[in-house]
Formats: sequence, structure tokens, C-alpha cells
Amino acid sequence: MLISDIETMLRQDLFDPGATRWSTGDLDRAIDKAVDRYSQYYPNIAFVDMQMQPYQRTYPYPTSWNAAYPVLWIEKILYPLQVYGSQFAPPVSAPSLSSASGTTLTTGTYQYLITFLSQGGETTSGPAASITTSAGNQRVNLTSLPIASTQPLQSGGATNTVIGRNIYRTQAGGSIFYYLATLGDNTTTVYSDSIPDAALSGMPQPPTVNTSGMMVWPVCERSFSEYSNMYDSSSVLAAGGNMGLMGAVGDAKGPTGTQAPAFTLALSSTELPRDNSLTMRVFYATKQQLDANGSTLPEVHRDVIVLGACAYCLEAYQIPTNDNFDFQDGGLRDRIDDTKIPGAWRETAARKMSQFIARLEEIKRQRDFASSGRVHWGDVPVRYSRL
Repeated sequence: MLISDIETMLRQDLFDPGATRWSTGDLDRAIDKAVDRYSQYYPNIAFVDMQMQPYQRTYPYPTSWNAAYPVLWIEKILYPLQVYGSQFAPPVSAPSLSSASGTTLTTGTYQYLITFLSQGGETTSGPAASITTSAGNQRVNLTSLPIASTQPLQSGGATNTVIGRNIYRTQAGGSIFYYLATLGDNTTTVYSDSIPDAALSGMPQPPTVNTSGMMVWPVCERSFSEYSNMYDSSSVLAAGGNMGLMGAVGDAKGPTGTQAPAFTLALSSTELPRDNSLTMRVFYATKQQLDANGSTLPEVHRDVIVLGACAYCLEAYQIPTNDNFDFQDGGLRDRIDDTKIPGAWRETAARKMSQFIARLEEIKRQRDFASSGRVHWGDVPVRYSRL
């Protein structure tokens, strides 16, 4: 579903297929208003894993999945996400590279790196290796692929296993790594690459946080405050104020939260991280996407957006019709009353808006009912951690 599809449906509901009353710009503005309002009831929820910093409670907002749709608020935070010390160390060596006869790759310099996969996630990447291909030798053979240790960083704790490895590669002459392939074991030491550069466009990039540990169960959902200095103060934060991107220590000089939106975890002194090996999973809300590139709106709710946009279009069109008059000639023979026109537009707009609000409330009730059902089904006993 694209915004052009919503525009078509909106013109049909407004009986304006020829665009005689509303331009496409007017429709897009009304659709944007409707999506804004809808997102307050049913936002797009995404999550990101952020690395903890030693003895820190306050962190900047995570980077949104799409720069055009910034973070609106934090929904919930899970910390710690994984068992301490159960992660695997990233690869310490790069694969060996050699060019071979082929024509699918471009001539130029390529770089490769490897990550380890576990049941819980993926390690950060190891060192990169590079090679330059020439005409006729446009295929790359990777040998001596790194093999993960059978033990996590701290042995004797949670049982963890490496189940595979990911290979990432740049495009010819590039510096950004993209996902290339997955090896579903921890034993294979060779791989032959003949995938063209075009196939890498839009593929994921290597992770920046090590999530290869064992997941904590039951999950630990933490209380937090947004835009607040309630649990911390700038005097007890580490040097730099921790206002860098994605949990990295920055160099903000002012009080906490004055340079960037931030949140503060309600952690006691004994719960503070001692190093940066722990990870938290931050769920955040953004505006629903609806543009020429795609949409995050549920298909069953597209009628709500069309209904809301219809109401906003009618409200906007009602404004210029207010230039009306009530005229009667001196002989009391003829009378022209133009005041009924804006009244009719206003009444129709109010009716559509009330239908839109009622539909949003219905979605809210459906969401709340479904959430309560998930909370109570299979609930973990309060004293589960003591068992």
C-alpha cells in the first residue's frame, strides 16, 4: 500500500475523480493529518538493542529505523536482555581472499568480514580483509574462515552454541558492508563469492551490538522516565554526560537531557552495569509510514486513514466557501441566500470527523483488549526467579 493508493481511494470517497475541487497536495496534507492522529492511537512500534555503559542510568533516545520518522516516545525497556558473560567473542581474524576466473563481480576493491550467529543473536564483526578484482578474474574465494570457540566469554554459566556465521561484503570500491550470505555451521572454512553488487542493495549491515548471548527469562521490564533527571544528576554521570549516539559516551556540557531527548532507567545502585557487555532492548514508537516507498499501516486499517483524510479535506474546503452573502433586492422580489453552502460543508465535515474519532476509539479498545489477553495468558509466577 502506497500513498498513491490512498489518494485514489480518497478521491473516490470524495466523488472528485477529476481533481476539480482538491489538488493532490491538498489530499496529501489531509492524509498526513489523518496518519498523525491515527499514530497517536496505533503507532508503529520498533525496537533496537543498545549497549549499556558502566554505571549509567541516562541514555539518549535510540536512532529511529527511518530518519523520516523520528522516535515519538519510549514504549518499554528490557534490561538485562541477555545473561551476563554468555556472549561469544567476535572473530579475531579475517578470512583469506583470492580472485578466481569469473565475470559476475565488478572490477575493483572488495572488503569482507565475518560475524558469529547463536540462538540469541549475532556478534559484532571481526577484522576485514580486502582484495582487488581484475578483468576476467571477477570471482572471490574465501578460505580460512574464522571458527568460533565452543565456550562463551565466561564458561560455566548458561549453555550457548554458535549455530552459524554471516558474511558481509562491500560493493566495489565502497566502504559500507552489506549482508552477503549465511553459513549454517561452525565448521566450513571456504566460500566462493560471485554475487553481483546490485544484489546487495538494501541488505542489512553488520550489527554494532553483540547479542549472541542467552536471553534472560522471564524478561526484565524496567521502569524509566523520559526527559527526566529524576534518578540521576549531571554531577554523578560519567565524564561526557553520556549523550552520544546509541548509548556511546558523548561530550554534552549541560545538564542531562538538555542537548538531546533522553530517558533514565530506574535502577538501584546494585543493578547498575559494571561494564559495557550488557545490552538493553528499547521498544519505541514512531509515526506510521505512508509514502511513495511503502507503508507500515495494517491493511485492515486503511479505511480509517481514508475516512480521516476525507474529514480533513472537507474541513479545509469549508473555509473558502465562507465567502458568502445573503442578498435581497429593494423591491423584496428576489433573494439570494448563499449561507447554506458553508453550513452544509461544515455539517458533512463534522459528521465524517465524528465517524473518524469513533473508529479510532474502536481500534484503541481492540488494542487494549488484545494486550490484556497477552499479559494474562501464560503469565510467569511472581516468585519464578526464586525457583
